[in-house]
Amino acid sequence: MRLLILLGAIAAGVWSQVPAGCRSKLDIVFLLDASYSEGSDNFKKQVQFVENFVNQFNVGPDAAQFSVITFATSVHNEFYLNTYSTVSGVVSGIQKILYRPGATYTDKALSYAQTVSFQPQHGGRPDAEKIVIVLTDGQSSSHANTLTQAQALHASGAEVIAVGIGNSVSNSELEAIASDSNHVFQVQDFDLLNTIQNQLTNAACQQAALHCQSAVADIVFAVDSSSSITYTDFSKQTLFIKNLVRQYNVGSNETQFSVVSFASRVHPEFSLNKYPSKTQVVGALSSIRHHLGSTHTEDALNYIANNSFSSSNGGRPGVDQWVIVLTDGESTTPTETAAAADRLHKMGIKVISIGIGKGANQAELEAIATDPQHVYRVDDFDALHSLMMNIETTTCGYNACHGNKADIMFLLDSSASEGATNFQHQLEFVQNFTDKFDIGPDAVQIGLATFSTKPHGYFWLNTYQNKTDLVNATGYVPYLPGSTFTDLGLQFALNESFTTAHGARDASVPKILVVLTDGQSTDPPATAVMADQLHRAGIKVITIGIGQNVHKSELTVIATDRNHVFTATDFKSLSTLQTDLQLETCRNEKPNTECGDKPADIVFVLDASGSEGVENFKKELNFTAEFIKGFQVGPQHVQFGLVTFSNYGRSEFYFNTYKDLQSILHKLETINYSGGSTHTESGLSSAKFHFYSHHGARPNAQKIAIVLTDGQSYSTSRTIQKANDLKGMGVKVISVGIGSSVSQTELNGIATDLQHVFNVTDFNALNSIQYEIKTAACAVPNPPVISPECGSGLSDIVFLLDSSGSETRLNFQKMLTFVQDFTRQFDIGPKNAQIGVATFSSDVHERIKLNKYSDKTALLAAISGIPYDAGATYTDEGLQYARTYAFLPSHGGRANASRIVIVMTDGQSMNHANTQREATALKSQPNMKVIAIGIGSGVNTQELNSIASDPQHVFTVANFDVLNKLNSELTFTSCQTCGFIQTADIIFAVDSSGSEGPVNFQKQLDFVQTFVRDLPVGPNNVQFSVLSFGSTVQNNFYLNQFSDKRPILDAIQQTDNVGGSTQTGEALQYIREHNILSANGARSNSSLFVIVLTDGASTDKAATLTQANLLKAMGATVVAVGVGSGVDKAELNSIASDPNHVFNAQNFDALQTLKEDVKKAACDGINTTMVAVPSTTPIVLDTTTTTDGEIYVTDAATTTEEIEKAKDGIFVHISVTNV
Repeated sequence: MRLLILLGAIAAGVWSQVPAGCRSKLDIVFLLDASYSEGSDNFKKQVQFVENFVNQFNVGPDAAQFSVITFATSVHNEFYLNTYSTVSGVVSGIQKILYRPGATYTDKALSYAQTVSFQPQHGGRPDAEKIVIVLTDGQSSSHANTLTQAQALHASGAEVIAVGIGNSVSNSELEAIASDSNHVFQVQDFDLLNTIQNQLTNAACQQAALHCQSAVADIVFAVDSSSSITYTDFSKQTLFIKNLVRQYNVGSNETQFSVVSFASRVHPEFSLNKYPSKTQVVGALSSIRHHLGSTHTEDALNYIANNSFSSSNGGRPGVDQWVIVLTDGESTTPTETAAAADRLHKMGIKVISIGIGKGANQAELEAIATDPQHVYRVDDFDALHSLMMNIETTTCGYNACHGNKADIMFLLDSSASEGATNFQHQLEFVQNFTDKFDIGPDAVQIGLATFSTKPHGYFWLNTYQNKTDLVNATGYVPYLPGSTFTDLGLQFALNESFTTAHGARDASVPKILVVLTDGQSTDPPATAVMADQLHRAGIKVITIGIGQNVHKSELTVIATDRNHVFTATDFKSLSTLQTDLQLETCRNEKPNTECGDKPADIVFVLDASGSEGVENFKKELNFTAEFIKGFQVGPQHVQFGLVTFSNYGRSEFYFNTYKDLQSILHKLETINYSGGSTHTESGLSSAKFHFYSHHGARPNAQKIAIVLTDGQSYSTSRTIQKANDLKGMGVKVISVGIGSSVSQTELNGIATDLQHVFNVTDFNALNSIQYEIKTAACAVPNPPVISPECGSGLSDIVFLLDSSGSETRLNFQKMLTFVQDFTRQFDIGPKNAQIGVATFSSDVHERIKLNKYSDKTALLAAISGIPYDAGATYTDEGLQYARTYAFLPSHGGRANASRIVIVMTDGQSMNHANTQREATALKSQPNMKVIAIGIGSGVNTQELNSIASDPQHVFTVANFDVLNKLNSELTFTSCQTCGFIQTADIIFAVDSSGSEGPVNFQKQLDFVQTFVRDLPVGPNNVQFSVLSFGSTVQNNFYLNQFSDKRPILDAIQQTDNVGGSTQTGEALQYIREHNILSANGARSNSSLFVIVLTDGASTDKAATLTQANLLKAMGATVVAVGVGSGVDKAELNSIASDPNHVFNAQNFDALQTLKEDVKKAACDGINTTMVAVPSTTPIVLDTTTTTDGEIYVTDAATTTEEIEKAKDGIFVHISVTNV
């Protein structure tokens, strides 16, 4: 049985009725806090909430029954479940409840509910759902006893909902009281109790997620209870099972559950026929003990095979039989485990294996499961919830595409080898598949084509917009035998099937091609080419091979990856693939609509005040709907919540309220406009509650809040304070101001930073900033742009490709494709980039020398022809080749070119010590950068780190199919760090004089941050130092203070805004006397840069000139950046190394446009510093040689005495350049 209470939308105190689908037999007990902290008025508001709740139901012995308990120092039973048998009777009883204040002994109330309230003599019914709803405004007087009593209540099978009111509640205690985190709710005060009605209802009845209500199955869980699992993690397993059970209707004619736990021995917890109701099953799960011991998985599987599905234990013939195994490690006897699993497979029992953490053995998980499609892995026990949808879809046939759009095209083999009967089996397969989906322009669209000697299209995606017509049309598709020109079928699908004219929708809707074939194509190379074009077009391709004549390798080439390949022994067996195909089709429905590189929890905070009006409020909702449509919605992807605010903030729905797009869109259509004043602070405060775990917030997800308002808040200070509270939780806050009545200061204060503030002229213009808001929310980066200087620069790049036996010929070919795609981004030739390739396995083979090809087309062709060797993995010999031969002049190596080695491997080297030794020797070569790419799970991350120049030059991908995702990142890494030189010391001197002001000073810091983000940071790469100057100089941090990018970015924001006059000379002197000392991180083998940002002339020009010359004489490249009209351009020229190192920005907002120019100037400085170029014009330099043999350079304006005073042990690189 299950509770389906739907409170529905509420407006002006009007409560909607319970829907007809609500189960009638409900035993609901309210526990109301009556402690002193409540007060009489707030207590009455609780009572009124209960009265409104009850008024929705039919009450009686065969319907809903209610009981109310109040608690403070003692417990008072106001009335039992069977005291009143009518709604009016219950309401009269509620209205008689008295406020009896005292302490907060929540534990006593929980104990009373468990031991007394549900007893038969008090109206408890064995066939009714047991629901307990606890309302409290504070922490219990006895926390330990409350936890104990909550556990006992859970064990009784009651579903417990906890509602916290105000800021004095304990989140951890609420979660302990409730059945799980999805049953915990919070509101700011008693007036807002009605705002959580929908969420409270969904948690109580799981209505939004009851996916398996029509399933009939026998499901046995085998739960690892070994010592490697902690008590807490074991409880997370049982919680996962509870949440799964709640998705089903439980009973002897519906779904039955059994649990077997295992450690050193098997523990049959309960059989399939032990508990005939959901309440009893959930209660039994709460009582399962953690037994501890070793991991005898085989004993559990044998017990299940021998006992669990017998008729005496509740097994039923003719229903689906499932075993779901959860384990965190390898079994004690893997061979016996595989044999026991095989017994289950041969009995026709389907087995799902779930591996938790790194200790689970993939090969064993695959041996346990029915097939690889029934194997799941999660990183830890907290991530188990992410598998809910997959397990539901697999075990009960729930349509995972429900509520989402998809464009699915079937391409059916109609060749002569099929025969008319078998071709008909294919059509029936498509018909059965279609029957599982919602069909229509706002749901799933399906088209169909066949191929033999020629392709034939029978109906497009938009031909049929309802299921009946689509199924009928499929039955009339004719059989046209011929040859197997699969390539022509794929070409037809690419060029015709997914066009806008034929119904394909925008990029937010996934495009899926399902290819069915019984043999190899007539032209395999052409088929591979067309498949590659489909993949590049973003179309997901699934292949189904039927019979013994298919070529698995070709199926894999055609498919998106090997996980999208299915096989059936014959045409009659196609039906067994229905569930797996449906799951794979709908898995990751929108691969290009994630929020960055990890899940995101996004809450909208919408102004519903009186200044908006109904029509404009609807435009806000429409904007929200359109925004959400651009994402893949779900517990593993992007989740959404919504808050509206006017006189108060109202949570319309939380992250875990709706799990699919369609449900959210439907809810948005029902949101009411409230009107009233603009209490933005209340909306932000409500938004904060969304980011608690019990409302669906995930620890691994990005936290984002998007605030839309058309006016100024009631209290700017409180609004900014509440926004800061959100930001303090790690929430990225975006503010959107609509119209001319907004406060820009307030919008700036709400947002995370100025890059997250947006303005539009009116509500009609909201949709014009959809893309910008998504970019800001998800930090969607622009793909790295390879500058002409990099793409055409002087660089020698050598690929070392693993050609060992573990690669396979197909995967090796994918590596070559990757190298080709990389090469296409460069100008090839003796004056530009040169690319060489060598392969290594048991031996090293030089395939392409650096100077072999000066034409890109010829080079690409040569790469495609590189042979595959197979053999062992002697990575060390490959690295030795790169060091001793690859860059020789006879092989094309150039002394003035940057040197890059890119190592690609799928495994560990045969000799780790030799590999590390050779990598160290290679990296010691001048101007050498080494990048390591590991592919698949067989690589050794430690070895990759030892091969690469540093951790920022290590890349890993899951398999060869996703190598292409690295291309732009790899190219960017190859090109960055200033013409391939790895080391640079960069010091920023930031003007913080009074003429700047705090806002403009912040813009300078933002500029510095963006500069840092683009470069690799570390003791072997780029080091940064920052100081500010006004009347005095304030050093923020030295070059060696931070070795990682993140703390540098954080520290930049802590730079002091000094104020006062502009003592630029003192700043330059401070740098010379402190920042460039070796003790403070300056490196003798590194290029030195000083970048000065200023908005005006210095206070002492003579001192500034002297100090600038001293710095330049000591080898520093000085870049001067002037901002605004107050700068002295002549002074900027005197500060900078030369006119090419002087830049001007019209204002502080324009600073960002200079970033690439300043970076290029700095990089050019590195190259001229490190490479001597003959001079065509004599240059006279005064030099001084110290007793240590160090040389210092002076000019006519600088005396030897000044240099001697300044040197302080700084080594200077002498550079003579053209002038």
